Amino acid sequence: MISKILGKMEATRGFIQIPVEGKSELLEGIPLPCVSTLNGTAARIDKRGRLWSKYIIGKFSVGDIVSLAKIEGGYQVLSEASEQVMTYTRTKKQETVTGFETIATENIFYKILEGDCLKYLCDGSVGNVHLTFFDPPYRQGKDYRFFDDNQPVGKYWSWLHEILQKVNDVTVDGGAIYFMQREKNAERVLRVLRKTGWTFKNLIIWKKKTSAIPCGSRYSKQFQIIAFATKGDNPRFFNKLRIDLPPLPEHKYTRENGVYVTDVWDDIRELTSGYFAGDEALRDITGKRLHTQQTPVALLLRIILSSTMPGDTVLDPLAGTGPTLVVAHQLGRNSIGIEIDPEYVKIIKNRLESPRPADDITKHYNYYRFTPNLNGIWPLKAIMMKQRRLV
Repeated sequence: MISKILGKMEATRGFIQIPVEGKSELLEGIPLPCVSTLNGTAARIDKRGRLWSKYIIGKFSVGDIVSLAKIEGGYQVLSEASEQVMTYTRTKKQETVTGFETIATENIFYKILEGDCLKYLCDGSVGNVHLTFFDPPYRQGKDYRFFDDNQPVGKYWSWLHEILQKVNDVTVDGGAIYFMQREKNAERVLRVLRKTGWTFKNLIIWKKKTSAIPCGSRYSKQFQIIAFATKGDNPRFFNKLRIDLPPLPEHKYTRENGVYVTDVWDDIRELTSGYFAGDEALRDITGKRLHTQQTPVALLLRIILSSTMPGDTVLDPLAGTGPTLVVAHQLGRNSIGIEIDPEYVKIIKNRLESPRPADDITKHYNYYRFTPNLNGIWPLKAIMMKQRRLV
């Protein structure tokens, strides 16, 4: 593995000039020019020892420090973050800067920004985003401390439109968004995504494992939608996951190599208010949930594994209790969470600084073991198991 600081031409044109001291390690025995891969995407090396790939364009900035390593079948590049974040890594201490906290571990950072997400999306605090998880309040009249969940429908969707537009502006070409909403709003979701520059890919059905509440004039509801869209026609990265799905009663044989994940997700349990929520649901001393819409880590795990590589940056503009950051950090992704409620910000920091066994994602590793390139998108299992022992 070699480290280097990217120059202007490298960052803007999409190549890494392999330095002289790294050629014996990275290019020994390879006839140039040649074709290869970089973080799972097509790449080539010219006769001057420059590694070219579209993966680099828009991902890094001038002056960024990156690590380049040779792996089976190609190369892998990881960001060593900005010089400011590396300082935090060397000193192993936390520092608060203009309202948010930046903490780095093994060159992977997370940022927790407290306040209005539109402020940070507009002032340059957020950039080079590769994936966004967007799960806003649903305008159901819930009691939020810093949000009017009874506002007029026009005002609500105008607010969502503005956020989605700003998120698109800070997303790299090919970056993805997963927008979660009520099933009754599917038409509005697809429309606002189209109007804010996103290209629709899938409408994921998240079937909840709960008892459906009866309705008087229509079928009972038992799912939410998650709209998957990209900036541009094609995703910069998409990984086809395979899961060890238990056989159904009507199946004659089990699947020896698992099955591919489809657009119906019926294997992830919602964190309900009852006993099904288990230990993962955050509660106060009386047993009351601290957040009425807490998202399970298993849901974020699937989304982040599907649409990012290690070292990518994941954004959650309405972070809530921070499951997006919790999962991204364990997977070796950078993450940025924006949350307006100071109490939720405290919860996010606590979940990251003092990991809970209930938030540990390694328990799901075996479920995805049939995914062909699992080692490339998920840090080695040995590293994860070490983190688990520490927890």
